[in-house]
Amino acid sequence: MALEVGRSIAPTFADGVHLAEMARIAEDSFVWSTIAGCLQIPSTVRPEQIQDHIKGKHLLLIIDNCEHLIDSIAVAVEVLLRTVSELHILVTAQEPLGAEGEHVYRLTPLSIPPPDTDTKEEALTHAAVQLFVDRASAGSQAFALTQDNFQDVCAICRRLDGLPLSLELASARVSALGLQGVIIGLDDRFKLLTAGRRTALPRHRTLRATVDWSHSLLNAEERIFFHRLAVFASYFNAAAARHVAGPDFAEPWRIADLLADLVAKSLLLCEVDASGPRYRLLETIRFYALEKLAESSDVTEVAQRHADFVAAIVETGARDWVTAPTEVWRRKHQSEIDDLRAALDWAFSAGGDKRIGLKILANSAPYWIQLSMHDECQRWLTLALATSSSVPPEEELALRVALGTSLSWAKGPVHQTGSVWASACELAVRLNHAEAQLQSRYGLWLFFLRCGEYQQSLAQATEMMKLARAVDDAEALAAAQRIVGVSWHFLGDHKQARSLIETSIAWYDQGLCSQPFRFGLDQRVAGLAFLARVLWIQGEFSKAFEVASASIAGARALDHACTMCCALAEGWCTVNALAEDRDAVESGSLLLIKTGAKYGLGFWTAYGEIFRTWAEATGAKQPDDALLRLISLHKDIDLDPGYSSLVGDLLVRAPGAASFAQIDIGFLGRSEELNWATPEFTRIRASLQALPDGPATELSLNRALSLAKSSGAHAWEVKIAIDLARLLINEARADQAREILGFAFSTLPDPTGPLAEQARSLMAGCGPG
Repeated sequence: MALEVGRSIAPTFADGVHLAEMARIAEDSFVWSTIAGCLQIPSTVRPEQIQDHIKGKHLLLIIDNCEHLIDSIAVAVEVLLRTVSELHILVTAQEPLGAEGEHVYRLTPLSIPPPDTDTKEEALTHAAVQLFVDRASAGSQAFALTQDNFQDVCAICRRLDGLPLSLELASARVSALGLQGVIIGLDDRFKLLTAGRRTALPRHRTLRATVDWSHSLLNAEERIFFHRLAVFASYFNAAAARHVAGPDFAEPWRIADLLADLVAKSLLLCEVDASGPRYRLLETIRFYALEKLAESSDVTEVAQRHADFVAAIVETGARDWVTAPTEVWRRKHQSEIDDLRAALDWAFSAGGDKRIGLKILANSAPYWIQLSMHDECQRWLTLALATSSSVPPEEELALRVALGTSLSWAKGPVHQTGSVWASACELAVRLNHAEAQLQSRYGLWLFFLRCGEYQQSLAQATEMMKLARAVDDAEALAAAQRIVGVSWHFLGDHKQARSLIETSIAWYDQGLCSQPFRFGLDQRVAGLAFLARVLWIQGEFSKAFEVASASIAGARALDHACTMCCALAEGWCTVNALAEDRDAVESGSLLLIKTGAKYGLGFWTAYGEIFRTWAEATGAKQPDDALLRLISLHKDIDLDPGYSSLVGDLLVRAPGAASFAQIDIGFLGRSEELNWATPEFTRIRASLQALPDGPATELSLNRALSLAKSSGAHAWEVKIAIDLARLLINEARADQAREILGFAFSTLPDPTGPLAEQARSLMAGCGPG
């Protein structure tokens, strides 16, 4: 870099640019003679006479690789600058000289592509990738960056932190090992990265030699501190450094000095944000320091302190999760996941402390959920629970609640979700742990609801409401009222459902909620989403869309991923699907999929795919396999096909009975109990019968119409009346058709929208009456 600067500005200096290379100079006594030599001054000239030979000259002196002779070079620089007015000096070193008039420019690593880089063109906008590709191409004519291999190149650049020397050494191995071989080799990078140029300085020929050189510049105290810092897998602040790496230093201020010394020597990176300075070791430097720490006698003690520290910050992260917006939480806590992993790796190792590992896991659910690591969450929690015989009951309970929470949003109503929540609830009751009981009842309510077991979901929600009242928990009571209302909606009692949901929303509207995400998402937004669904079925179409929009706006204001997914799926996409607005459903489903995938919310992602498949099937092309795909998507997450009307809607649209002969359509009428869509499913079954026996179809539709009237489901009533009227018109019974349509239309609270327009148009076709 210094040489390139010198070349680029050489025309500016009438007397040229001169390079004094100090890397091979081992003794302070040779500093002045080396400077004299590069300035073409006879070596016999004494140091104090050098300035006399360059007085009046306008030149740039580059002194390269100064860190091992820093004191002597600092003196020389100050002397020269004081006596030669036209002299400019550019120094390269791993730390500042501390000389008078010095201006420091730190070279940061090359820019690296983020994990979500999508194309090779985007990857090539980052300097690290450019350097790697340039050097790898020079070493192998067969190598080229392609759409197939750019992710591997990006991964290598990230693993090497964008360090130019590391990238050059790694790229030299591509011709022999290939990209996958280089990635595997990075696990033992100090052996892999040994392909330096023969013309390079000895300390630049291998990565270990480079880091050894830097390490040799540290004093004994700095080395101990540096080695201990290696336990941090990510960012840390001064307080964390003191707790983990420096509790035995007598003076607290000494930690700040040591951190500053390591930053000055380029062994530690420092960034300043709103919370103050924070530090981290580049991965390559950290690997080296870990090796040194492993050789020391205090490695176990340092690892223990680090695990204790992680347990404390993870507990804070768990508390913040129930109150902080998604992006706020991520900015504050997402960098902690690497330290969480490192602490768990140690805690569950042969020489670790399993007790502290269990404590960390008990508070870890927000990290796995927010950072899209649910498989890893389940692996760790399952490991911990597999040894539950030695886990204290309170910690086992926390682990089960954490696992249930993760499974609910990551996997949906799969068998494991219900099993974990059931065991958590049983243990919570036995331990008389109120909060865990509330969480477990909520989890079981959600599980049974999604499975289509609406009576069981109501039972769990009712138990939650009783407990909330018993412990005088107003916030939990409001949440319980909402979910009891939702269960009643799914059981077909829309009036009672609306009353309970609106009561819950009114409590939240008072601004009394202190933990908006206590049960995984914001209850007010969720209440609005389900209320929109209830309103549509009751025939209040305009109000349903207003409430669905308010739910989206509320979720966006909170900036909480799971809340946004609920607003999209249960509110916006559902009511627009009921209204057959495929464009609105398609756009909403794409946002739902994107949000769910970004945050690892697998259930919401799958639900988004269900809506997207429906939107495709109702479009112009209507794929032949859409119905089968829709059923398959439901099965993948064990979601009841009757949870929405989407499957039933596509059954009606299917080209013939052969299209659904292999599909279990029992959900259309599998129970004598009235549910949220029994009138609609009865209508669909009647249309699927396709019997030449008109009276049988008419009888089914009349039964559906009666069910819709009795449950106040005016939207279903109009849909059924339309089908029945068409049947009657075909039988030349237009007067009866008009009467049925007229009554259904007159009961509709909101005679606007596509459904009302269909009824109005069909009535007009029946003739005057």
